[in-house]
Amino acid sequence: MPTYHLANVVDDYLMQISHVIRGEEWLPSAPLHVQLYRALGWENAMPEFAHLPLLLKPDGNGKLSKRDGDRLGFPVFPLNWTDPKTGEFSSGYKEAGYFPDAFLNLLALLGWNPGTEQELFSMEEMIQAFSLEKVSKSGAKFSLDKARWFNQQYLQKKSAQEILSMLEFPANNLNAPQLEKIVELLKPRCVFAKDILTVGSFFFAAPTIYDAKTVEKKWKENSPQIVKDLQEIFALETEFTAANLEAKFKAYLESKQLGFGAAMPPLRLMITGFGEGPSLFDVMEILGKKECLTRMNKSI
Repeated sequence: MPTYHLANVVDDYLMQISHVIRGEEWLPSAPLHVQLYRALGWENAMPEFAHLPLLLKPDGNGKLSKRDGDRLGFPVFPLNWTDPKTGEFSSGYKEAGYFPDAFLNLLALLGWNPGTEQELFSMEEMIQAFSLEKVSKSGAKFSLDKARWFNQQYLQKKSAQEILSMLEFPANNLNAPQLEKIVELLKPRCVFAKDILTVGSFFFAAPTIYDAKTVEKKWKENSPQIVKDLQEIFALETEFTAANLEAKFKAYLESKQLGFGAAMPPLRLMITGFGEGPSLFDVMEILGKKECLTRMNKSI
């Protein structure tokens, strides 16, 4: 409505706005606002106008909306929010586990290109590199995979102490140095800090179920005997370190003329319940001799 455009221009003039930066859907309004500034004799006080490309759906067809987030399973709000009128709940990026600096980095590169191959920017680096001239004219597709990638990169840069402060661990007998080792071991496999608790669930409780696919493919007729042999070897180990355990494991394979694939999957299955994961010998060192032997005995 005409009154909207008048109020818009008068408001910006009185606030001494120097730059108006808005989405490209406002492009048709720009000539009207320029005409109003001229008509009111405020041409010298007219702000610089810039228009940003739209954030598009992941498939690139149309503007990103809350419905797309609901449909595809990702947040579109910065924080959890409940509509006070309808009671409708919308999830937020903060509660989903995204780091603020990682998400700012992602947003900065949606519609802006620094002209280099660099993708990871601190706030100061973004400030130094940014210019409106480098803002793209075409819309920017939002990618959930890319959002997760950014968060993963920022997770890798955080110290074990920082990550530990974000988590609430289940009751366990692990001390602070052990928990730090767990974080360093697992964070390359995680996207969010909270993933440490699920990816590394075997650190906090012995497995009660075992990965069915691994059992079907890797648990052979001789697997129980292999695990028993290794249990006896590890029971004699006085220095229960990753290096010593790996050396004894390899020596056993050589003595029995066994391939790595014949012994490692069953052993990993017994200790963690999973068919894959971080270095098993590092895991065993953290868990300790008593816990590992108990798990091997129980699982056999």
